Formats: sequence, structure tokens, C-alpha cells
Amino acid sequence: MSARFYLVAPAALAPADILACAKAACEAGDCASIIVPESVKQEDVAALQDLGLAVFLADVEPRIVSRLKADGLHVSSMEHVIVDLRMSLPRDAMVGVNAGTSRHMAMEAAEQGADYVAFTQKAQKEGEPLIQWWNEIAEIPSVPFDAVLLADLATLLPQRPDFIRPSDEMWQSADAATRIIKELSAKLTA
Repeated sequence: MSARFYLVAPAALAPADILACAKAACEAGDCASIIVPESVKQEDVAALQDLGLAVFLADVEPRIVSRLKADGLHVSSMEHVIVDLRMSLPRDAMVGVNAGTSRHMAMEAAEQGADYVAFTQKAQKEGEPLIQWWNEIAEIPSVPFDAVLLADLATLLPQRPDFIRPSDEMWQSADAATRIIKELSAKLTA
């Protein structure tokens, strides 16, 4: 099974533009989920879910996830215990953690029941690539949180990521989203 796409919409992008680009991306390739800014409305979340995307909000209060009927919460720190977050979220809500380059934070997130762990692998200075390391020791999915260009796939794909975040250029227009997802998809299936 090849990696699926994990979309991250820019905070400054209007909800209508997010939806247009996400729709184009979903039509062009296998998109699994999207992180959206807090500025979206419940109907925007529903429209994205209708495309087959799991919708996450990043670093917001759990009540906002509930109010917007989003699928989950993406957190960038472990200042909250995941069990506590889950108690404030709808029962089926997912929690993902961006561990940055911290193996310790990734392990802690997994132990607390995170649904996925994201890494900013390009910031890693030394050692075994984080995604590869994670996939050798853990069962929960990994997400390279750095935006991926075509040139990055040669290094990234041998590490067997579960998800890939496409280049942020995809948010320039629906046409850009289609082109980028199709280019990445062709390499994933080659």
C-alpha cells in the first residue's frame, strides 16, 4: 500500500479556496486527511468530510473540534495529556501529535494513545531518519510533516511513510493542487 496524502491548509487561505484546492487534490490522488485553520465554519468541515477527508484542527481547544464537528485535533506539543484531551473531545475524535525531531516526544505520544505521530524530519541533524526509525519500532502511523517536493521522494519513500504532505504550492489554485498531487501520485505508484 502506498502512502496517502495528508493536506495542511495555510491559515491565511479563505475557506472557499481551501475547499476548491482540497477537492482538486482529492480528485487527483488518494488524500486521507486535512488540517484546517480555526477560521473554517461547520459547513466547510462537512464539505471536506464529504470529499472523504478526515478533518483536523491544529492546536485549538477541544471544544472547537466538537463545535465544528471535525474528526480530530493535531497538537504541536505535549503540554496536555492525550487522555485528558480525549475526555474533552467527541468519542471518535482522533489525536495526532507533531513530535518535531523528538524521539522521546513521539514515544510519549504513542504511549498516551496518539492516533499518529508527525515528524519534522528535515530539521533532523544526525542519526537514522525519523520516519524509518519510527516504522521499525511503532505500529501507529507516521507523517513526515515537512512539505514534500518530488525531489524529496527518493529519500522519503524507502522509509515507508504512511502519509505524505504535499508541497504548499498546491494551495495556490485548484490547478496547482491537481498538478502537484498527480505528479506525486505518479511517483508513489511507479
